[in-house]
Amino acid sequence: INALSLGAPAVFATTWANETKGCAPLAARRLDMEGRGIDEDGPVASWSRRLADVDCSRFYCVAGDLDKNLKKIDEKAYKSKLTKCSGYISEEDEARCDDHEKCYLDAGSFYTEYVDERHIIKGGFTEGAGDVGGGVITLILALLFLSGGLVGMCKLLKILLMGTARRYIIKATKMNDYVAILIGLVVTVIVQSSSVTTSALTPLCGIGVLPLAKMLPMTLGANIGTTATALIASLAAF
Repeated sequence: INALSLGAPAVFATTWANETKGCAPLAARRLDMEGRGIDEDGPVASWSRRLADVDCSRFYCVAGDLDKNLKKIDEKAYKSKLTKCSGYISEEDEARCDDHEKCYLDAGSFYTEYVDERHIIKGGFTEGAGDVGGGVITLILALLFLSGGLVGMCKLLKILLMGTARRYIIKATKMNDYVAILIGLVVTVIVQSSSVTTSALTPLCGIGVLPLAKMLPMTLGANIGTTATALIASLAAF
């Protein structure tokens, strides 16, 4: 995904190729590829080049961020399938790439094979459904598990809190709103997550133990308390 957002590498036509290194003559190479109807950036052209000669008719300037992402995608293929420009093309051509860019002869076919045409979902039971289908199935299952968990939590809390404990909770909800904000703040600072605090309060509202009017100040305190994490992290800068 990061590689897709960075875009394909810039491509340039080669003005001189070193035939002693295995580069095919530029004019002959272009005519041969066009005559056979083969895409010069496709995987067929890439393998054909490696089995016969080196296609030096074009080169690619790969930015540093994109180069790091290509290496992360498949380090083994990165080392075996990418050919550096050094020695194959002229220094003037290679100088067209900036200092923060790397020059490769076959970055276009590598990008097409491992970025454009590669699936995001590479394993699991949704692999066969494709990226879109697998994403939809996973989203539906996640929502079902989340809803089922909340329903189960509500029923469990209802069983536990409908007895004597209910009276104590009701008394606690009669506290001042400012005190409720303070409680929400303190609890969130302790657990370092406002989501944990609000997730614990939501089922209590669902079973009718905690009024919504009392949950609001506690949620506000939780939102204030969650900033404590950023404040603690900022202390590391001093």
